[in-house]
Amino acid sequence: MDDCIKWMSIGARHTAMHMDRALAPYGLNASQYMYVVEVCEHPGLTQDRFLQIFYIHPSNVTRAIVALEKLGFLERRSNPKDRRTFCVYPTRKALDIYPEILRLRQQWQEQILTGLAPGTRAELQAALKQAALCAVARNEEEVPDHAD
Repeated sequence: MDDCIKWMSIGARHTAMHMDRALAPYGLNASQYMYVVEVCEHPGLTQDRFLQIFYIHPSNVTRAIVALEKLGFLERRSNPKDRRTFCVYPTRKALDIYPEILRLRQQWQEQILTGLAPGTRAELQAALKQAALCAVARNEEEVPDHAD
């Protein structure tokens, strides 16, 4: 069997490189755009919810949200249900760029999946999701309190 980890890594790295280039004119990068997408699709998400969506360490979420707030894409407001936490909302700037982000993401997906039948694409997505969730679970078993 081919080295799946190698190919997943290559694909992820080159996707990040492409998205960095595509999003640079808008002041975003590959590690930031997904926050803008989530907040535009689900305004008022709590910062904690991003941990469950992206499976990353809380400090990474805080760092990204603070940076995006400084760039004018996101706004944090006190959570009315729990004043110790924040809810995150898109700004007009985020809402304006949201359709373009989706277009760029879809365009790249079409480019890298050219030649694959729709059924194969669906199977690939399901297999990648299953592998990613398995990797998250194994990593959490190895280091329970430190999910990066």
